[in-house]
Amino acid sequence: MDIVVSIVGRPNVGKSSLFNLLIDKGIAVVSEYAGTTRDLIVKKNNKYGMVFIDTGGVSNSNSVIDSQVLSRVEQVINQSDVILFVVDNQEGLAYYDQEIADIIRKSGLKSRTILVLNKSESSKTKEEEFEILGFRDAIQISCKTGMNIKELIYMIKDVVNREGYVESEYRFYSEEGKKIGFVGRPNVGKSSLINVLLNTERLIVSEIAGTTRDSIDIPFEYEGKKFVLIDTPGVRRKSNVSSKLEVYSITRALGTIKYADIVCLVVDISEGITRQDKRLVYQIYKHNKPCLIVANKFDILMNEYRKSLSDRVSNNFWENLKYELSEEIKNQLYLIPYAPVVFVSAKERYQIDSILYTISSISDQLSSDFSTLNLKEIVQNVMLSFPFVQIDGKKVKLKIRDVKFYKEEVPTFKIYSNVSQLPENLKSYLRNTLGRVLNIPNVPVKILITDR
Repeated sequence: MDIVVSIVGRPNVGKSSLFNLLIDKGIAVVSEYAGTTRDLIVKKNNKYGMVFIDTGGVSNSNSVIDSQVLSRVEQVINQSDVILFVVDNQEGLAYYDQEIADIIRKSGLKSRTILVLNKSESSKTKEEEFEILGFRDAIQISCKTGMNIKELIYMIKDVVNREGYVESEYRFYSEEGKKIGFVGRPNVGKSSLINVLLNTERLIVSEIAGTTRDSIDIPFEYEGKKFVLIDTPGVRRKSNVSSKLEVYSITRALGTIKYADIVCLVVDISEGITRQDKRLVYQIYKHNKPCLIVANKFDILMNEYRKSLSDRVSNNFWENLKYELSEEIKNQLYLIPYAPVVFVSAKERYQIDSILYTISSISDQLSSDFSTLNLKEIVQNVMLSFPFVQIDGKKVKLKIRDVKFYKEEVPTFKIYSNVSQLPENLKSYLRNTLGRVLNIPNVPVKILITDR
């Protein structure tokens, strides 16, 4: 049985650095800025048989976000077999350290807690100041040098052997299934949409742009299919990036596009398509990713039309409006013509199921197998309108010798022909037409041409 381990502490003591060491990956954003991690980040390390949860830094701020962080931390520690209470062994005991210790004591989890004195690589440490907290299990470590990390793993196992397991929703955390990355500009509603999809308040949502700073993976199941939803930081224009932290978060968001199996590009339909949306589309196109365009905040448009048209608004009106807006969006985001558009409102929970349905449909299309079809005949029929092609200024009669299907990240077709390349416009026509003919219109099709 996997051990559930939560990492708690005040801001900027090294929780995320420790988390990255324990999962052996650079997942959480690490910076000198206090409060970098605000959401829960859950990752499993199969080598240790442990599920690690990185929590937001607990402070005594009265802000809405910090109160949400505190509430989340209290909920998580009650579902943890072991709590790693991280403190700064160079700065010494701080007021917030005592506050967190009180939370742990009131929860009755003191015996399950290991006091982790980070930044102990220096000769000027202040471990004696922390004795007043009264924790039985304590260890000096250094995330910077890796000191005593293996010893910490042994201590975690000893605590579980002594105290046993608790009931925890995080124990069977799994990342199986297609990875669905939600990307978009700040404050377009990515976290709100995921909260509605999960019917939970797992992610922190606020009207403050840039609330989500890490990419957060959340296992999810729909109609028997497993997915992993990925919430990412909002991507701003470079001129609006004000700190190294934001630059790192943007890099993580763009990395999510490359990492995801399906990208959900969330746009604010009340504001229309922006230049930054188009930049994101270029990244999606560049990495050849299946994409769903989620036009959020459609309720704002609906309210505007109701005010101006009063009782003349019918269901047909909304469908016609969606069709017109969809065509406009596709014209502007022409690099990904295969991407379907859905109109939703996270705030009003309007047509949220259309996101799940479309993601499921795209997933099915990605899983299609065409190896048993007569692909040579299909491609020949598709290319009947183009019996000749221009190659190096010469008119060449196109001959299709064979076509092979490869089940890769996206459907891939290798065409054996008498030419080694096709003009890009013809290649684009072949991709789009094959997608329609093979009933996979919502995923990019990869075409490889060879004369060998």
